[in-house]
This record gives sequence, structure tokens and C-alpha cells, in this order.
Amino acid sequence: MPPTSKTEAHASSAFVTSLRRAAAARESGDAQTAASCLEAAARLHPLDDASLELLITGLFQQQRHGEAVELAAIIAQLDSNRAVAQFRHGYALQMANRHGEAIAPYRRALAIDPAMRLLRNNLACALLLTGADTDEQLTLLQDAVRDAPSEVESWINLANAYRTKQDLPRSIEAGARAVQSAPDNALAHNNYALTLREAQRWDEAVQAATTAHRLAPQDPSMHSNLAMLELMRGHYAQGWPLHEARWDGSMELGGHRPAMPGPVWRGEPLAGKTLLVWGEQGMGDVLQFCRYIPMLAKRVHDEGGRLVWNSFPQLGALLPRSLASHVDDYSAGGGVESLPPFDFEIPLLSLPWIFDTREDTIPARSPYLFADPTAGELWKKRFAGESRLKVGLTWTGSLGHQRNPFRRVELERYAAHFGGLQNVAFYSLQPGATADVAAARAAGLPMADYTAELATFDDTAAFIDALDLVITVCTSVAHLSGALGQRTWVLLDVNPHWVWLLDRADSPWYPSATLYRQPQFGQWEPVLEAVTRDLATLAGKHCPA
Repeated sequence: MPPTSKTEAHASSAFVTSLRRAAAARESGDAQTAASCLEAAARLHPLDDASLELLITGLFQQQRHGEAVELAAIIAQLDSNRAVAQFRHGYALQMANRHGEAIAPYRRALAIDPAMRLLRNNLACALLLTGADTDEQLTLLQDAVRDAPSEVESWINLANAYRTKQDLPRSIEAGARAVQSAPDNALAHNNYALTLREAQRWDEAVQAATTAHRLAPQDPSMHSNLAMLELMRGHYAQGWPLHEARWDGSMELGGHRPAMPGPVWRGEPLAGKTLLVWGEQGMGDVLQFCRYIPMLAKRVHDEGGRLVWNSFPQLGALLPRSLASHVDDYSAGGGVESLPPFDFEIPLLSLPWIFDTREDTIPARSPYLFADPTAGELWKKRFAGESRLKVGLTWTGSLGHQRNPFRRVELERYAAHFGGLQNVAFYSLQPGATADVAAARAAGLPMADYTAELATFDDTAAFIDALDLVITVCTSVAHLSGALGQRTWVLLDVNPHWVWLLDRADSPWYPSATLYRQPQFGQWEPVLEAVTRDLATLAGKHCPA
């Protein structure tokens, strides 16, 4: 059992020390010392597999991850020819979120015993979580379900791998098999819902996500995923409360909420109190939801409180210029220790829930952010000789975002469709994409690139202010352009970020935006054809100012 008292903890420490000495002695060829140390260890704790599993599990339960991994590593070193010891080491590393390090012990176990239960599944997971080649993941999981067709974990991960590979029919098939194999498995239903979303089978996706939530009502990931579906469908009354689980249930946010020195505000009276509101998630989220600052400030001040706001330094002077006059103090960046004193705190994306937002009560329809007029005029003067329609382009979001492979548009597609258009001048809004821009030019799409001069989002805002149109995928530029009230065309995959809702070409969040949606999974050609047609029409009507 895991040590719970000081005596037991000491025994556990002595046990690990004995094992460590045994491993070192064996490594040096001192068999007698190794045997003696193993005997000493066995007197402190049993060395059978079940007892070792209990001890390692207990260490993880006590959040002693480093000790658990070390113990598993020493046992793997001592039992280098046993697959179970290597598997245990890999699993301990994965439990400690050290997925890349888990690959080597899993591979050693696979070489010893390829038929070991869950081995290929776990190795495939480690490969997935480190961004390794999906072909090997698929091979491992296909072999796993072939040899053990009742193992739900392998079907779940095979559905994920197929979805990552953008093989939707096989992903749906694997997801359905997972649900059939284990109808009471919440993760199987939750994962199936993710795949059904890609297939635009929304009612079935909601049913699967709801089932997952019912089977695991305490699991925040089930809350979070159901929230995304409800919000995407415009069911804000159901979605906002579930969305509060994002800090524990979201893959990107899970476990990363800052430890604040004050309680979360849930609507308590604020007379004589200071409320801190702070930015969270990505830049696009802050750009979209900072619109709530004036509404929040009015409530706080009407109650006799103070409002302080902390956001991201990458936004430059854009937020303080546009909105900081509403708050009592504005700051950007710094750690929790640098924040001003406060009595309550709330992250920015909880404000729609606090204000019980519905589509017809979304505050501050754009524009609500304002570019530096001086910087904007300088760009307009630089473009004074350009009589063509000035169009800014982005074609990818953050490369590390889990959905970026689905939402990005290959620049070659832009080149193929836009390259022959007349009366249009294209400008890159994609930072750090010099090679892409060069490739686009080589492919027949002339594009100017001033992004090296855009150090902050405030700089980019001034640049966008001097354009006639922004064409973008779902990324922070879409939110920036929309918040500025610029004409914005957003290209969306079939399973978009919930903000863009479903089955509509407009956005209640950004009245200046037009949405171009994939008709089916992976189909960008119809989107580009529609954008090209509308762009040609707009360019034909354009007259220089």
C-alpha cells in the first residue's frame, strides 16, 4: 500500500534506496551486492507485480509523480527483459505527462511481448501526444483492435487517429465500434461526438455528448465538450454554465488556470470591493470578449466597487486606447504576484455567463476596438499610390492548435484561385511566414509582406485599418478585423469554433463579417470558388478613394 505515515514514508524511501543500489550493483557486474540489496528491499515491501503496481499508484495519488516515475524506472532497469516492467515504466511516464519519454520503454516492451494488453494502444497515444507520424499510430491501433476487438480504448484512439488523418468514414466506424463495445463508457461516447461533429451530424453529436455527460457527470471534459456543442448551436442558456468547466475539461486549458490569491466572483455584491478581470486563452478570445469590459465596469461602479483589468502585452496599446477608460486600473503581462490587490477575480470568458448573454444581448457590436489613427494614416499614405482593392490574407492559425490541420487553407489554394484576379492587391497578415509568401509569389500570387513591421496587435490593427478587406481563416486576425469593424471574410471548416455558430453567412458577434463554410468535411474548393467569385465582383466595383 502507499505510505501514509512518516514511518511508512521512511520505509518507502529505504525501499527505493535499496532498489537503486541493487540496480547500480547489477550494472557494475556485482551480482552478490545486487542480490543482497534486493533482499533488503523485499523485507521492506513485496516485489511482486501487484504490490509494485499498488505502490506506484499510491505515489501518483499523493501527487508524488517524480518518485513514482523513478521507482518504475529502477524496476524496469532491474527487469530489463520483462515486458511488464518496461510497460509499467512507460505508463508511469505518461501518468506524469512525460509522453515523449514514454515511447522508448513502450518500444522495449513491444520488442519483448507484442501481444501485451494495451501496449500498442498506449504507445500510439504517446506518439499522438508528441505529434509523431500518424501512420505508425494507425498501424499500432489497427493491430490492437484486430487482436483484441473488445478493447474499447483502442477503438477510441483509432477513431482519434483516423480523424487526425482526416479519414472521416473510418473515424466514424471506429467511434461507433467503441460505443458498441462499451455502451457505458463515457469517453467512448464523448469521442464519438467529436467525430460526428466533423460529419455535421449535429443531433447525433449532441446525443452522444449528452450521454457522455450523463455517464460521467463529474468529469469536466464531458461538461466542456457538451458546452462547445451547445454554444455552437446558439443554445447559450445551456452552454454558458457548462463552459465554466473549461479550465479542467479543455485539452488546451486543463490544469493551467492560474492560482489566484482571491476567490472567483460569482456575482457577489461589490460595494467597497475590487474586482480583477483577466485575459485568458488565446489572443482571439481576448479580442472577442473584451467587449464586455464597459458593461462589467458599469455594474461594478454602480455597486460602489472598483474594476482592475490585466491582459496580454502582445496587444500593445489597442486595449487601453479603446477600453481602459472604463476601468480603474489596466495592466498587461506579469505574473500573479505583480497583480494589484483585489477582492474577487474573474476570467474574461466567464462574463457571457455572468451576464446571461443571448444572441440579441451580445454587447458592443463592432467596432469596439480602435486602431491608432496616426499609425493608420501613415499606412494609408504609404498605400496612396495603390488604386486596386487592398486585401489582407491569412491562411493558417497557430501551428500548435489541435484543430489547425482542419481550419487552415493551403496557400497554394489561395494562389490557384486568387492569382489571376484583376484590380486586387494582396498583403500578408501572417506573421513569420516569409517562406510561405515567397512560395505564393512563385505560384503566381503577388503578395506584399510588411509583417516584419508589425510588432503588436495594435500595429496590425493600424495596418488592417488601411485595407479594404481581410480574408482569413479562423484565427486571431478574424477577431481583430471584426472588432475593428473592417470588412472581413472568414473561411470556416465544417466543425468551426463555436463563436461562428452553424448554417449562416453572418455573425452576431461581428456584423462586418461574412462567413464562407465548407459544405462537407475537407472540401475547401467550393469555399475558394465562392470567395473568388465575390472577390472578383467586389474588385470590379472598387474605385480608389
